Amino acid sequence: MSATDSPSAEPARGRRARHVIAALLVLSALGLAGAIVSYFQYAAVWLRKPPRLQPCVLSARRALTREEPVMGSIPHLTQEGNTVYLRPAEDRAVVCLGRISTPVASAFAAAFVEIEPAARARALAVAMKDHVPREASADQVAASAWLIASGAMRALPETPETTAAREEIDGMNACRFALRSTCPTRPPIPIVVWAAGVPSSLGLLFGAGLGVRAVVRTVRARRRRKAA
Repeated sequence: MSATDSPSAEPARGRRARHVIAALLVLSALGLAGAIVSYFQYAAVWLRKPPRLQPCVLSARRALTREEPVMGSIPHLTQEGNTVYLRPAEDRAVVCLGRISTPVASAFAAAFVEIEPAARARALAVAMKDHVPREASADQVAASAWLIASGAMRALPETPETTAAREEIDGMNACRFALRSTCPTRPPIPIVVWAAGVPSSLGLLFGAGLGVRAVVRTVRARRRRKAA
């Protein structure tokens, strides 16, 4: 301690240092909390995990990948109240979807009536786009509808129309869930996550380091006083 320092100068400096460290930790914690909240809000919309599916979905998808050379004979109702007749694989898919969502099942029943490849592909894409809700609560029916629609499209010949419809439903699925496939319309992670999260994390580490250092100094000072 220099000659010009008062006896209480060192404790005062210690209190100021503790206040600065506490303020740094609080501000860093608030910034990190804001970044975490922002990220989870983003992930809840754009990075949801695909849900667990009912076993009937995969078996229905496999059956639809093979074209059935028979006429439809199993009756189903569309959303408009019309009766349509489906083939066995189509019936299995509609019944499976009906266990999750009756409106979506009815929309697919109407789509399966289309036989011409371009019209069938377009109808399946419309059934997904217009009849599957966008809310997270409908994720199971969305994933099921995509698997069934994409399975049915596998049986169609490659044409510009069927390819466009297939790419459309694949894009809807990729933008709804966190998958390896890319979503062209998915926005990047919000800048606040990086702008607040990284500095706040560093601030917490720095503040914690200063806090540990201050504690060590205090313990050593007490030991010296006891030894004296």
